Amino acid sequence: MHVTDISWFNLAIGSVIIVIPFIIFYYYRTGLVKATAIAFGRMAVQLFLVGIYLKYIFEFNAIWLNVLWVVVMAFVASYTVVKRSELKQNKFYVPVFIGISANIFINGLLVAFIVIGTESFFNARYIIPIMGMFIGNSLNSSIIGLRSFYKSLSQDEERYRYYLMCGAEKSEALFPFLSEALKDAFSPTIASTATIGLIWLPGMMTGQILGGSDPLTSIKYQIMIMIGIFAGSVISVFVSLVLSKRFVFDKRDMFDKSVLKINK
Repeated sequence: MHVTDISWFNLAIGSVIIVIPFIIFYYYRTGLVKATAIAFGRMAVQLFLVGIYLKYIFEFNAIWLNVLWVVVMAFVASYTVVKRSELKQNKFYVPVFIGISANIFINGLLVAFIVIGTESFFNARYIIPIMGMFIGNSLNSSIIGLRSFYKSLSQDEERYRYYLMCGAEKSEALFPFLSEALKDAFSPTIASTATIGLIWLPGMMTGQILGGSDPLTSIKYQIMIMIGIFAGSVISVFVSLVLSKRFVFDKRDMFDKSVLKINK
């Protein structure tokens, strides 16, 4: 099936719609005009450069290079999560990286050895987009989960100390904070997932249909991806929180607020 290309001129004209949010943000003095312009400018440049890069990496298609690219994505994603969570890199980078790596490893094994097979999975056209979706879609949940947990703990430290004084172990005293963080991180995802197919079609399925794939084939891929994204995001957040707790408490189980930027 022929895929209709978009000319650069038509893309530029179609992108003019971004002016509407700029006008609204500027009129109501939100302070978001500059940030929005930078964000979408970076997006366009980064996608253009990645498109050029992927064109050649797809042609070269070396397993070691494909895996290396996934590792690079994990490194960058970890840095982004810690930075956007307003936490200190030296305390949280390793736990977050391990959390994201656990997401990659578990989902990678599942997809490679059960769903589509190793021969297809390690092909650049599969491993890079699929793992990119697993990693990229876990960022928002990881940021929300980490921020919620540590901000709540920082602002309500007396409750944590009260639990300890009542004889609770550290894990027991932290249980309600962890529960709240998981709710904050995944309630929006669960709500939006329930509307898939009725209100909106996900990006991967839409892309495959536009590319000429059979709708039923696209649906099967989308179901696999959505389940993997959600499970992987939960794994990333849970592992990051559990491991990072080792770096923010002293020997007496007291919370060290100096490791957080969110208090500044």
